[in-house]
Amino acid sequence: MTNNTDVVVAMSNLRAAQASLLGANAALWPTASIGADASSRRTDDVTSESYSADFGASWRFSFGGRDIAARRVAELNTQAKAMLLEETKSAMSAEVVSSYIRLCLAKQKLELAQKNLVALAEAKDLSQWRYQAGLVEATDVEQAIAQYESGKATIASYEQSIFEYQTALSRLTLLPLETIQALEAGDIPQPPEAIAVAIPARVLELRPDVQAAKQSVLAAMENIRVAQADFWPSLSLSGTLGTTAATIGALGASGTGVGALIASLSMPLLNWGSTIAATETQKANLDRATAQYRHSIVGALEETENALSALNTAQRRKSSLTRAMQSSQIAADLARQQYSSGLADYQTVLSTQRSLFNAQETLATNQADWAIAHIDLYRTLGGGWKPQQTAAGE
Repeated sequence: MTNNTDVVVAMSNLRAAQASLLGANAALWPTASIGADASSRRTDDVTSESYSADFGASWRFSFGGRDIAARRVAELNTQAKAMLLEETKSAMSAEVVSSYIRLCLAKQKLELAQKNLVALAEAKDLSQWRYQAGLVEATDVEQAIAQYESGKATIASYEQSIFEYQTALSRLTLLPLETIQALEAGDIPQPPEAIAVAIPARVLELRPDVQAAKQSVLAAMENIRVAQADFWPSLSLSGTLGTTAATIGALGASGTGVGALIASLSMPLLNWGSTIAATETQKANLDRATAQYRHSIVGALEETENALSALNTAQRRKSSLTRAMQSSQIAADLARQQYSSGLADYQTVLSTQRSLFNAQETLATNQADWAIAHIDLYRTLGGGWKPQQTAAGE
């Protein structure tokens, strides 16, 4: 949260919006200034000096409510930027955790590949011993060597994947790569076995991106009022109070005071065309913001349904993949025993060992998919949700 560049940019956008809101608030109130002046003039060897001090104030009021609407626009834009900041935080958190889980998966696959390489090495040694004993052909030895070398290549590809996920985490957190590499990646985090999810429409409306789109629609509506305010007159009031004297000590004395009060009322006459054009532009912006709001809601529904489907699919596959892995393990053990006894050929050993490795990889991948589906669900619901604690039996 501290280092991520996307979060920093979103926070900067929010600060800029807050500054605009301060400016819009200030526009509702009168402005005032205070000043002082001193001058010296020499004419025909005669020097004259003059000193003055003044205080001025001015205020402008739009009968169409321009400044009030502009303040409302700034307030809504600030709220939208705040929601986008939360959306960025949620997205960054989900991306970091997903990258971490994929890093754990890559390390788990690396461990499986290393164990598989040990089994392939044993099979290679066994085939060489049987070849030397004249029990098998040289093709068994060559196949065993080929499978062993392929296993070594697989390990190298997983090591590359681990490095890429580590660099991704370094980019997301702006931590040194050495710091990320020093972290121990444990087992793939496993969510609860059973989770009940109810998704009423109001939950989706709490998503930060949907809320930001909604605030943008309201801001676009207020911008129309800002543009239409130019059809109405505006009143300007300004006044000054001051004092002018030949010496500083005489400032403020009787007879040195000056003052002025000016009021003006203005109303556009010949520039209504530009005002109409500005209004139509803001109406078009409203249509665009409304379409974006609808798009955000539809996208939120789609993402949620996909996350729930992925979660359900991974959960249903888990038991079948576990049984498949167990059966593959038994088949691989039996094939090695039969090959040692001369009851099976080497193709059977290779086939069962390959099936075992694939089953182990698929099971690990499904575990990661299940965890990532929960992350996607967290992300689609707007983030920040925690499981509700319930009593036993509820």
